[in-house]
Amino acid sequence: MKRSSIQRTVKSLLNMRDRIRFDLPFQRNSVWKKDRRSYLIDSVIRDKYIPNILVWNNSDGYVWVVDGKQRWESIFMFHDGDYRLSKGTADFQNEVIANKNHEELSDDAKFEFLTYNFTVTEFSECTVEEVEEMFYRVNQAEPLTYTEKTRVKLSPDVCEVVQELSSHLFFEKIAFTKTDRNRYVDEKLIWQFLAYISGSDIDYSGATLNAFISNLDEVPVAITEQVEHRLEFLDAAFRKWNSKLRKVLKKVHVDTLFQIVEDAEKCAITKERFGEWAASFLIDRYTVYSPYGQLCQKGAASKQFILKQKNCMLEDLKSFEGECRNE
Repeated sequence: MKRSSIQRTVKSLLNMRDRIRFDLPFQRNSVWKKDRRSYLIDSVIRDKYIPNILVWNNSDGYVWVVDGKQRWESIFMFHDGDYRLSKGTADFQNEVIANKNHEELSDDAKFEFLTYNFTVTEFSECTVEEVEEMFYRVNQAEPLTYTEKTRVKLSPDVCEVVQELSSHLFFEKIAFTKTDRNRYVDEKLIWQFLAYISGSDIDYSGATLNAFISNLDEVPVAITEQVEHRLEFLDAAFRKWNSKLRKVLKKVHVDTLFQIVEDAEKCAITKERFGEWAASFLIDRYTVYSPYGQLCQKGAASKQFILKQKNCMLEDLKSFEGECRNE
């Protein structure tokens, strides 16, 4: 691995913007809030110290950002007018810059912004695994999840399938937190779905799910279609739920709901009826002291525990609907 440092002005970054890539597989989503982005721009205008940006040169013509995505994104977004400086930003050289976007700054302030020098440390002659390790080392205060670590190992085809499935409309109905989305919890659910449909004998702890993902070279079309079918069923089942009801549709319930879709269809339970039962089970009759509520509070990920959740939910569904026609 070779390492060298260079200086890049904001103006030069804007000129080479098309070559800058923020999408290394292990890279986190955009997580900075506007106040934090504003503080960075304020530091740029005042020529304050900002830590080095780490990039990877793998000789493909692109500049792959390893550490510093939030900082450079903030630069580009401010230049594009996507946000304003915070209302509490102090004056700069007798100019009021608070609540201003880039275009509204004076020529002097713009000059300071465009001529700020970032120190860029470039790494070359190294593998993506070495780059990932470097990313982990500089971010060890907030360790990567198993899902984040494993994304780097995916083939492009598998990655595309997972991203397409996680963009399904049903995922807009799930009550993900911002942290969930930033840590790819939606993709983790897809992995759980794929593992379940594939009949893989694993639990859902990080290590075993990671092993399943790492060994997946492709996703068979038949598996993808089955996952899509169940997502369509769930999307239709919860379509009538308003935003208030959807706050109850948390990730802890989703995988089990996904699993029992097959049982619901075998019992000829319609999507609408499934949604009505879910409202009764998860809202009207749910408490932390109920058998299912107790299971949710424990949050275990073993096969036996997940099976208990499934059986508890399935038993209630059949009781709600009446005896299965085929029994």
